Amino acid sequence: MSKPDHPAITTLQHIKALFCGRTLQDASRTWRAAPHISESFIDALKAEWAHIRNTKIDKNFQSRNAKREALNMSFTVEGIEVYPKLYTRNDCKNALLHTVFFPEARRNFCTMCYLQEHGLLTTEPLALLSGNRLYPQHETVLFTRKLDDNAIHFYAFRKILAGMEQPKRAAFFMEFGKKMAQLHNLGIYTEDTDKNISVILTEGTYDLYFYDFDNFYPWRVPNAKRMMHAVLHSLFCPHYTATLEEARIFVQTYTTVRQYPELKAVFMAAIEAKLAAI
Repeated sequence: MSKPDHPAITTLQHIKALFCGRTLQDASRTWRAAPHISESFIDALKAEWAHIRNTKIDKNFQSRNAKREALNMSFTVEGIEVYPKLYTRNDCKNALLHTVFFPEARRNFCTMCYLQEHGLLTTEPLALLSGNRLYPQHETVLFTRKLDDNAIHFYAFRKILAGMEQPKRAAFFMEFGKKMAQLHNLGIYTEDTDKNISVILTEGTYDLYFYDFDNFYPWRVPNAKRMMHAVLHSLFCPHYTATLEEARIFVQTYTTVRQYPELKAVFMAAIEAKLAAI
């Protein structure tokens, strides 16, 4: 088990990851292909997306929160079901971040590429379409591979979890603690990670897919305060409250993989206080 890198090293690794993949210029637009994606796939994606954008999406489309929206649609390119997410934020902050390579769509795309490179399950990143650095433009599109239809959103899975036998719940919290720790060992943290997970059940095993890293920044490393936030949000949500024993299993696994045994007592004290207040 490798020890997590120093936060400064992790930050530099994530800044480097922002330049992953291949850049393909297309007039004033830029396509960035994930490292494993071929140019022939990008060519087919360009043609299919141009058709869909012109015929199935309003020309003046604006996301519901004026920032971003995962469209309730998918399309197929070379046998891959593609899921588009449109970013329509167009304020000064976003334009500045775009100019220095940090817009949220690019952070999301490159973080998923980074996870894939290090063997953690995520929605498969395919490509990113944006304006080039001097012409941010209004719209950026993130293309990912649609998850299997058997994938269950984390909150919905929590409702299923409540009906499982205790040994199965214990196995889940052990796996959950392990995967959350592996994510944090890579220096990746967002406040809503616990919401952006899907679970696929396969013959008694749990595959956890992490995604949606719009709010991740390379320097936002999981320090003690952020780890506490992640642990509590992982164990307590409106859809399920972990038992004390389930919390112990999660924390034991998490602190072991993170190599922070000194935090186990701190986390458990906070968890016991939370349970006492419920």
